[in-house]
Amino acid sequence: MKRQDINKNKLVMQQSNNNRYIVLNTIKNIQGIRYMELKRLTGLSYGTLTYHLTRLEREGSIRAVRSARKSRYYTSDVDDLQADIIECIRNRICKDIISMIVEYGAVTLDGLAKALKKAKTTINYHIERLRARGIIEGKRIGRYIFYSLRDSSILDRLGALLSS
Repeated sequence: MKRQDINKNKLVMQQSNNNRYIVLNTIKNIQGIRYMELKRLTGLSYGTLTYHLTRLEREGSIRAVRSARKSRYYTSDVDDLQADIIECIRNRICKDIISMIVEYGAVTLDGLAKALKKAKTTINYHIERLRARGIIEGKRIGRYIFYSLRDSSILDRLGALLSS
């Protein structure tokens, strides 16, 4: 192999590692990022981005949480509950609902709808998403259901996420 070919191969490897570093850093900074957002922020082509995501996933540096229509990428140290919380927090209405629950302890659907100036059906949709993920729970008292965090450990995990 010629010296020129060796230098060219080293340059290609350095560029590849640099791209992988950019992808990993972006995922570290924006946990739960989706593919298209990652593509837009990194400026990489589809094939290059897919290649590096696959490599990082095989190395165990990141993990992908795939659902029917989308994939979200997290660093490997994020567990399932944290991933669910992060996904919900990335939605403005869910973030506002959780913030109100943290602030007031327990809230009703009516209270949330008035405070957030959203329709009850919209609030109810997001409450059901949060309940399905095990983040909040509802307790019926008379005519009303009061929603609160399911577990106090969730509050610890929410601290940094709500401030961002």
